[in-house]
Amino acid sequence: MRIEAKPIEPFGREVSGVDFTRPFTAEEKAAIRAAWVEGGIAIFRDCPSEDAHLALSRCFGEPEPSATKKLNLDRNPYIMALDQDEKTPVNIYEVDGERRTGWLGWHWDQAFMPEIVRGAALRMLVPARVAGETGFIHAGDAYDRLPQSTKERIEGLEVVYHFNGAQEQNRFGFPKSLRLVERDAEQAASIEKYTREFPPVVHPLVITQPESGRRLLKLSPMHARSILGMAQAESDALLHMLAEHLVDRRYAYFHSWRENDVVVWDNWSVIHCANGVPPGVIRRAQRTTILGDYKLGRYLDPAKRLSDHAARLVD
Repeated sequence: MRIEAKPIEPFGREVSGVDFTRPFTAEEKAAIRAAWVEGGIAIFRDCPSEDAHLALSRCFGEPEPSATKKLNLDRNPYIMALDQDEKTPVNIYEVDGERRTGWLGWHWDQAFMPEIVRGAALRMLVPARVAGETGFIHAGDAYDRLPQSTKERIEGLEVVYHFNGAQEQNRFGFPKSLRLVERDAEQAASIEKYTREFPPVVHPLVITQPESGRRLLKLSPMHARSILGMAQAESDALLHMLAEHLVDRRYAYFHSWRENDVVVWDNWSVIHCANGVPPGVIRRAQRTTILGDYKLGRYLDPAKRLSDHAARLVD
């Protein structure tokens, strides 16, 4: 069967004709990766196993042993278990009057680090019976929608990021209705630890997608703190405006999961969010992370070199 990539709305590709029972040919790998680059996200159905998940991930780049080691599978360090069940330490948030665990606001992975991964592939083992969708927005589409005057204003600007795992404390592009109901003690300790371990970093506000040359509004609402070198009031106003523009749900794709779905996203060109599930609802997923060659970030402190700080984390 020939691999086909069908466009979905408002962006992305659903890829069919994938035979998970044998190794991919070079032509198949190229077609799969092209669908991902062109679409920003690529959706695959009926991925039957961890081995198939990892083989698919290799079409997009070299998988990274998960940086969040406590979530790694013992039998395979390249696969991270993302479970929501009665044993999972969780924070409970309320969003638009609904209580959720596993809720995450809009972000690109590792915005709080100078070097970021190229992408990730999430495979659903047990879909939530209620909610549990994952949302995606294309940063190229968001850039294209900006007025020309705004494009000119933000060209060359840089954003300061610092780890902020407390969702309710993120100030840009997060729901006004969001509130913390209950903070798990283990989660609170992790947030405090990572805030200490990861010093502030700087990333460009606009970047170029390497394969296509397309311009991207490279803003992660989660972890964003300020525009480098800009007065606080002006910085806050600009980040509020850009974040609200970026996270406009009219331009988002929300994936409703089926068992053995895999969604692969390009971390350069797409931001994502997790709608979470009501407390007590079970959801089980596995994730691989794809290394890249992003070299556009740096530490805010010019005395810090990339080699000075080896800690890594997947958010």
